[in-house]
Amino acid sequence: MTSLPARLLALAIRLTGRRRSFAQAERDPEAAVARRPRPARPTPALRRTLAVTWETRDGFEVYTLAPRTGARAPRAGARAPRTGAGAPGQGARTGRVIYLHGGAYTSPITRLHWRFLARLVSATGLTVTVPLYPLTPEHACAQASAFAMAVYRACAEADPGAPIALMGDSAGGGLALSLAMQVRETGGAGNLPGPAGLVLISPWLDVTTADPSQARIEPRDVMLMRPGVRTLGRWYAGDWDLTDERVSPLFGTLRGLPPIELFCGTHDILVADARRLAALARAEEAPLAYHEEPGLMHVYPLLGLPESRRAEARIWDFLGDRMGRG
Repeated sequence: MTSLPARLLALAIRLTGRRRSFAQAERDPEAAVARRPRPARPTPALRRTLAVTWETRDGFEVYTLAPRTGARAPRAGARAPRTGAGAPGQGARTGRVIYLHGGAYTSPITRLHWRFLARLVSATGLTVTVPLYPLTPEHACAQASAFAMAVYRACAEADPGAPIALMGDSAGGGLALSLAMQVRETGGAGNLPGPAGLVLISPWLDVTTADPSQARIEPRDVMLMRPGVRTLGRWYAGDWDLTDERVSPLFGTLRGLPPIELFCGTHDILVADARRLAALARAEEAPLAYHEEPGLMHVYPLLGLPESRRAEARIWDFLGDRMGRG
């Protein structure tokens, strides 16, 4: 049964009218840029808890979060990873997670993302690199993909042999899967190791937003509506076809990819994408674990709900298992 906090949060989100911004297909690109908020950045409290470094690459910011050496043990009741990842107080372990944030490819990273990432680092002891990749409408998939690939290559070259996991929510989940596919295609020729695992949270995998089941799900979705989402998908595609696997990785193949941990709620139009990806994995016998939470909204694992904590525990364990070989 859906928890009371989740039901109350869904009601609160619906009352804000947030989803109305996705109600209309017509969107003014110039207005979208003018109204875009500034990206959130790590807070002073987060910086006191974790080691935060910052750099720019090709004019875009890249943050790295890591445990502080000698950090205090987790608070009472915090769940430690089952295997593999080091606990806080032991310093950063070998390997890292590259996290690609959501925002329909047009909105910047938020405080919600940073809070989630702080919990990830504290629980697992892993280092997390967070690229603030190029956004639409000024940029498209070609630029975002190239930037993500450059960050991946830099991480691989900085610590040869150390495992890298890819992770993302919503649009960032789509970009993470697309990046894994592109690394697979270019890795052999470019001496680039593939990722150790992928974590996809409510990923946007098909920017056409054409699955007929989404019409039935949409009235229950408190965050997204298809008309506006489709327009943002066209912005992201740019000069590429909407069904190009670099734009919509649901049209690609999972063969040769590492294990995937996939999360989505049933009150999310993107659950249609998640179900199709799970079906593709079964057809291709690809390693994918799908967790579908009844009654939950878009990106629910990030929202601090009881269901979110269960999802976090699965993510921490998955990363511990996949990165434990580093």
